[in-house]
Amino acid sequence: MNDADFSKENLKALADFWPVFANPKFVWEIEEAIEPKVKGEFIMPQRIWDKEATAFHKMVYKEEWVVDYDWTEWVETEEFKKMMENPNGIETATAVQLAKLITALVRKERFCEGTLSEASSSGLLERITRRASQLI
Repeated sequence: MNDADFSKENLKALADFWPVFANPKFVWEIEEAIEPKVKGEFIMPQRIWDKEATAFHKMVYKEEWVVDYDWTEWVETEEFKKMMENPNGIETATAVQLAKLITALVRKERFCEGTLSEASSSGLLERITRRASQLI
């Protein structure tokens, strides 16, 4: 995998979400209470993604930003830590590094619900999409 694997169209599709994630009013998901059908029954609230969150999730698969590599190993590397620990660490990321980061977030969401919501609220998705716009 190299940067040439990501076309301007791939980058634009990712960069198109920059205004969404830069909007301070954007919220990835809301919790919706579900009324119990039986008195005394407790039902955990359901998490519902915003339509833009759902669109982003679909786009990263369609535009092949979710790539095949060992993301569980990569999140332990200095490369990953440098990007995550430094708020400006993504400013020099390559398209490949963006793909690895997106893949790690999307895959982790499967095991740890709320990963993408946290990435949104922390500004991480905004920084990723801003970087994509710079790479076009």
